[in-house]
Amino acid sequence: MCLPRSPRTPAPDPELEKERESEKAKEQVKTSEMKQEALEETVSRKRKGTGRRSLLTGSGGGVGFYNRYDS
Repeated sequence: MCLPRSPRTPAPDPELEKERESEKAKEQVKTSEMKQEALEETVSRKRKGTGRRSLLTGSGGGVGFYNRYDS
């Protein structure tokens, strides 16, 4: 009983390998630039204020501004 043999794959062409490596390098550079831009956008979005905040109802509670037990 003979087992069917699969055809052997040809040896990779060195020129094609160099081309693939250069394409991978280009893609990695492009991806890292896109990640950097996204990070900068996120940081700038977080740094910006979102308008006026209330001193009385904010997270600080306006302790130095208003104290109902002061009187």
